[in-house]
Amino acid sequence: MSIVKTDLVAAFGAYYIPEGQDMDRLKSALRQTTVTPNTAKPIIYDGETYRFSNVIFQEIVQQFQKKFTPKGDLTFKPNEIRLRNMKVDLSLFPDDVKASWLGFLGSLTEQERKNWPIVRYMIEKEVIPQLKSDLETKAYFKGVYVAPTAGTAGSTSGTIDGIKKLLDDGLTAGTMKAVALSEVPTNANRFEMIEEFADGIDELLLQVPTSIYMSTKNLRSYLRDKRNTHGTDVNYEAGKITVDFADNLKLVGLPSMAGSEYMWATPDDNYLYLRRVNGMSEPKVEEALREVFLMLDWWEGLGFGYNELVYVYKPA
Repeated sequence: MSIVKTDLVAAFGAYYIPEGQDMDRLKSALRQTTVTPNTAKPIIYDGETYRFSNVIFQEIVQQFQKKFTPKGDLTFKPNEIRLRNMKVDLSLFPDDVKASWLGFLGSLTEQERKNWPIVRYMIEKEVIPQLKSDLETKAYFKGVYVAPTAGTAGSTSGTIDGIKKLLDDGLTAGTMKAVALSEVPTNANRFEMIEEFADGIDELLLQVPTSIYMSTKNLRSYLRDKRNTHGTDVNYEAGKITVDFADNLKLVGLPSMAGSEYMWATPDDNYLYLRRVNGMSEPKVEEALREVFLMLDWWEGLGFGYNELVYVYKPA
């Protein structure tokens, strides 16, 4: 990476004048925080593929007759969640901050560039927030895994199979339940359409905590439509995010689903987020020939324990 200061030098000059500037004057754009994996059940697993079996036991009850008439099969189907190895590689020449307004991010006495303020600033204020934003906006829902090309930097969207890919594959394979709606959801009918989607979920799921996921924008649209439709009702509760008459059925807005009209639901314990270790390590910092290198790698994956418990509305 480069420290691009062209506009800064053009405006403030190619020299450093100490005038009290510090890191508080470095203003970054707002970034999206991590939400999607935080709504899943966390599992720590030291492997690449988390394998388990879905068990299907068919109907066994029948009318009585004295002749023995066996009925019912116990079927075991394989299921797995893949953890993918992800990384961040950055390099910079800290000396690039010299001869500019950014000079306070350098050092007059410290010989090891990896200890300069510019490196600390990048790690604390830029790298980790950008990492979280990249994954939330480009990978967790929209990602489709692509094997790396040797020697070429890959894309965030290619690091992992996101939820949309898992839902599409589940619908194609017939292992997830498709929910059809009578109308295309819009801002004017979203309250009715989400209730209709909820009605398409098996009643058994209402016995356990279950969530319906959608974009945060569509969740706001639902709440507004409900307010416009029932806001004057005596029992109306502004901001209530459980489905009426189904307190175990919660509505969740995911930033990762921005721009998507998908809706999906599953019991909370069925939606899984896997990591090899809990939390995120600090980037490793190395230095060679006045160049500083920041490296960070980890494993994670998203998926479902039992596909048959996932209900999906897929827009046309």
